[in-house]
Formats: sequence, C-alpha cells, structure tokens
Amino acid sequence: MILALSLLAAPASALADPVQEARSATAACLSAVIDGAPVEDIDGEDVVIRRGKDPVSCTVRVDAGQPVVIREAVLVAIKRRSELFTPAKSAWEAGGMASRETFCNLPGRRALAVLVSTARPGQTPVLTATVFETATRDARCDKDLGPQTVAVTEPATGATDTSPVAAPIAEIAPPPPKAKKPSLLRRIPGLRRD
Repeated sequence: MILALSLLAAPASALADPVQEARSATAACLSAVIDGAPVEDIDGEDVVIRRGKDPVSCTVRVDAGQPVVIREAVLVAIKRRSELFTPAKSAWEAGGMASRETFCNLPGRRALAVLVSTARPGQTPVLTATVFETATRDARCDKDLGPQTVAVTEPATGATDTSPVAAPIAEIAPPPPKAKKPSLLRRIPGLRRD
C-alpha cells in the first residue's frame, strides 16, 4: 500500500513548479545579458526563454501560475542581482495587462533594464519579463516623463507568432517631446520676439 501511494505521488512531484521556473528563468536571462552566460532559447513546460541580438536581450514568458505570485518570484530574481535594479521613475500604462514595470540598474554603469508585464488573472501569458542592454541609459529610468505607452505595430506579412516574446524592444514608444517654455524676452515690453 505504501509503495502504491509513493508511486502515485511521484508523478505529482515531477511536475514543474511555474513559480520556481519563472524565478530560475529570470535569473538565467539576467545572467545571460549581464554576465554573458550561455543561455539559449528554451521551451519549458510553463516557461519559455527567447534570446535577442539587437539589442542584446533575453525574454522570459510564463504561461502558468497566479500572476501576483509569478511576479513576486521574478522580482526576487531581479533584486538578487548586484546591479541593484530599482523601479524606473517613469511609469508605464498597463494597457491590457494588470501592470507594466521597468526596473533599471544604478546610473553610471551599463545601461541595463528589465521590462516586466504582468497579466490579469485568467490571461496568458501570465508574465513576460525582458532583460535588455542599450548603448545609452534611458531617461525614463531617472526622470518622471509621465505615463508611458507601448507602441502597437502590425505583425509582418506572413508572421504567425504575435506573442510579446516575438516583439522587439524597439517597439517601446519614445518619451513625449518636452513643451517649450516661453522666453523671458516676451515679458519685457519692446524686446518681444515671436
């Protein structure tokens, strides 16, 4: 009887835990982009990893689990890094997601960031996290430039994969243009310039 119960319990313990997979995959992506670890595209049971080359990036897509719990697991992996990632000053509009957040490393170092999109309960993918490095630090890391939106682009003709994993990082909308302040000369009678 005990042997039969242990045999029935074995398949249940062999199932992958999406929380652990999400944490491990995020740590692997961070290590791949930051340390140059040899991480390739991976299709796991609940987690998919995709590498990008221009810019250098690594995306984790989690397809199972509770969004809040998966998000916490991913944040644990991000916070363990010595680069001291913190939330960007500019916030992202959630759009169809529950939340979109960007975490940037400390200024004065490499320009690293992690974009985390968490789904609402019942949606898939549950979470997408993209680690990437750019040539220069994004101003949105250090300045509040108002709510940011993700640009929507049409998939290429014949493209069948429209998942967020396939979307390039370049689709992130640039910051809005700054409004020009009126010149002080406009206030002085006789020196007004238009």
